[in-house]
Amino acid sequence: MQLSIEIAGYKNEVAISAVPRAFLARVARHCHGKNNTPYFAHNCFKGVLYFDEELARKFARQVGYDWSGWWEECRFHHRAAYVFEAGMRIQVRLGGQEQTIYPSQVTHAETPVSQQQLLHRLDPSEVLVFMGSIDKGAQTFLLDGFEGEFDPAQLAVFMESFAEFGHEDKLITGLTYAGRPMTPGHDDSKGKRMIVPALFAPDGAEVELDDLLGEGESC
Repeated sequence: MQLSIEIAGYKNEVAISAVPRAFLARVARHCHGKNNTPYFAHNCFKGVLYFDEELARKFARQVGYDWSGWWEECRFHHRAAYVFEAGMRIQVRLGGQEQTIYPSQVTHAETPVSQQQLLHRLDPSEVLVFMGSIDKGAQTFLLDGFEGEFDPAQLAVFMESFAEFGHEDKLITGLTYAGRPMTPGHDDSKGKRMIVPALFAPDGAEVELDDLLGEGESC
């Protein structure tokens, strides 16, 4: 028989990289000059990095950097996965039968992604950047050659967490049943919104938009 596990909910795609602080300063100065309130300046900053590739590339070239889009900025880490939530429903299909189980019934293991292990790899002129998107959808995991009855306690969910980057979601990296890895199957997601970029200096201090103003020339 084939065991099918469907996870439904939010899906994150996150990228962790390092970019020149001078590049971000040029974007910040551009946005501050066009917007006289912090709210609109922050929205502009987010919009340039996520959506205005031509303008972002222009600012990057001015400081000798090649910006290829946020999804390609994965020098350190990249993950696209569904979010593990305490209240989520997990659909189990086996032998023509279907049942719903919950996270409290399964085994789960969490691996934090360490900011500290990445900061020492930065050049003093660089900033550590955490960016990403949030979708909603569902994904199926499959296991062939299943025998016997399904036991929720034998299902293990493995995930990564990003608390040190200010991101609370825990992303599912894989499922096993009785120690056997399950194969990721169909993935259907829609409705994208973007995560507010989180910026960190080499000493770990969070970099705010105001910190970038005054660095570099106006554009």
